[in-house]
Amino acid sequence: KLLTIVGGLIGLLIIVFLAFRFFTPFGAVVKYQFNSILNRDKLSKLKGAEETSSFKPGENGVLQIPQQIIRQSVVTFNLKLITKPIEGVWVNLRFKGNSKEIKIGVRGSEKEKYQYLPLYNQILNPLEWSKTYEGKTTFWQREKKYQDLSGLVSQPPVSEDAKVASYFFNPSDIVMKENSPSSQSNLKIEKTLRGSHTLLVKVNKGPFLLTVIKQDINTYEGEDVLSVQIYNGQNKIAEQLIPDDGVTDAGRLAMAPQKSEIKINDIKPGIYKIVLQDMTKNADILIKSVEINQPSLVFQTPLFVDDGKPTTLWTNSKEITMITAHSSSIQTVKLDGKYDLKVEKDGKEFAFDLNNPDSKIATSSGANASTLHRLEIPKNDLIISGDGYFAFSQESFFNPEPIKAVDLSQVSDINKIDFIIANYQTVKKDGEWYTAQAYFDPFGITIDDDILYFSLESPELNSYGGEIVIDSLEVTVKKPGWFSKPEPAKESVSADDQKQNILQKAQEWLGAKWNQLTNWVSNAWQKVFKKTPDTITITNPSLSPSPSPSPMQKITNFIRILNGGAGQGGAGEFAKVLAAAGFTNVTAETADNTDYKNAIIKYRQEDEKVVAKLEELLKKDYQIIDKQKIATTSAGIVVIIGEK
Repeated sequence: KLLTIVGGLIGLLIIVFLAFRFFTPFGAVVKYQFNSILNRDKLSKLKGAEETSSFKPGENGVLQIPQQIIRQSVVTFNLKLITKPIEGVWVNLRFKGNSKEIKIGVRGSEKEKYQYLPLYNQILNPLEWSKTYEGKTTFWQREKKYQDLSGLVSQPPVSEDAKVASYFFNPSDIVMKENSPSSQSNLKIEKTLRGSHTLLVKVNKGPFLLTVIKQDINTYEGEDVLSVQIYNGQNKIAEQLIPDDGVTDAGRLAMAPQKSEIKINDIKPGIYKIVLQDMTKNADILIKSVEINQPSLVFQTPLFVDDGKPTTLWTNSKEITMITAHSSSIQTVKLDGKYDLKVEKDGKEFAFDLNNPDSKIATSSGANASTLHRLEIPKNDLIISGDGYFAFSQESFFNPEPIKAVDLSQVSDINKIDFIIANYQTVKKDGEWYTAQAYFDPFGITIDDDILYFSLESPELNSYGGEIVIDSLEVTVKKPGWFSKPEPAKESVSADDQKQNILQKAQEWLGAKWNQLTNWVSNAWQKVFKKTPDTITITNPSLSPSPSPSPMQKITNFIRILNGGAGQGGAGEFAKVLAAAGFTNVTAETADNTDYKNAIIKYRQEDEKVVAKLEELLKKDYQIIDKQKIATTSAGIVVIIGEK
């Protein structure tokens, strides 16, 4: 009889547990707490945190667990979820100290990047500038010149002296509110591109469809692979490789084009990045067409069109540079149908400043940030760069950066800033303690193995001797119920200020009663079987992180190698040297003029560190290296290798 009772109780507990985990009708709210009092056996330290050296009994003789102190820039902790899927993640932090900035990151897999939200900012919290609110965004003005943020967007400051800073602000919040001028639903670009390219697409609807067609040139030996990647912010959400066509020799044999198709059903409106990464060392791939089921698409630079037919581009750039490697591609590009942009020599970069009144091609609308310019390119075979974006039609153009802003985190002197746009909640202060809050929308968080990974960060904290004393850290995870609808992101984890109707209150009351029942059964289970609750699983504490080998630093600058007399295959061989040294965006070609002596590097002043690395590698074969600094906005570095 006793066994029957025990068996029945176990069966009931299993049913209740499964109902809670998978079939909770009214949803559930689970709280994970790390605080300084009581239940030490149920608490774990944050990885990287330290305990205070002494502690004393508090009120009523309650022994308090030592507060956790952070003196390093990053501490991490993991939570093993007892409920899945989730509808929202809230973080509450009570702390004190002299930190300049605190942010919290979350991810559902170790393969993903953290998604960050701010908890505290030393500049913004006490800032007393004029401010207005638009949703979760706050707009600060040193001197009020605009009614609100919309005024700044419609008429951004023209003067370079007026500085705008942003903080955890996504420009797509503004861009997505703008109506697309195009009535087309699909966009197909049938222009031949060469090398790696980065595109930005404005996604208005789902599913999202992307089709890319590539063809191998087979000019160089080796496999020609194109990686098609899609990013939401910093997180890669899709990737597909278009493999080699089967020809790995250098016979220039043209095979049939190959196609990649990517479909993302569950996609949220916003701006997404598409990276077409040429995995070869010498740009031995042609991108024949790109097609999407959205109307708006722009290119970041450099842009390299290698097409036999004339091309028309639209751009909001105010500074444009062009270069060709072949004398047969010397040409005059028409700007807005009336200005000549002359590319008069191969291997030389030509810069055109549309804002400079002394320039022969300065336009009357050059200073207007919203002005679109038309480029008519007769021969192509140009690497084009600019300080804006490019599109193949006026209808498909959109500006992903309607406001030029610097990152507030990189600002050392707030007196040099006039406007601030931030998604930031002012942190409440009670005595010497601060209480900060953050809410994460679960969209985009892919949870593997029922674990959420968190990173609590305070940049450069250890460099200025700062510290954070944590009194409590609370993470709240909400599980959706049968009757609940997805909630929009909230600015606060507090529900005190939320007005609820009778039906919502009734639903919450029933949900609370259900939670009480499941909690009672869970506690009974623990008491009967003396099992420690597993609601909190945190990585083991470590006062200092274990050392790990530093990965090779990747250098993403675009490097164009021209063989000007180094012998057959010389440019390709040097491209391999650069790849081994961490350079990830390199092309190798033959220059029209092959009687160069020694080596030449053409570059911008801001690329001097990269040039130093190139010079170091070239010195192994060349005693004389001519470095030519060029005043240009192009992001490319040209290396001409001649006879040794």
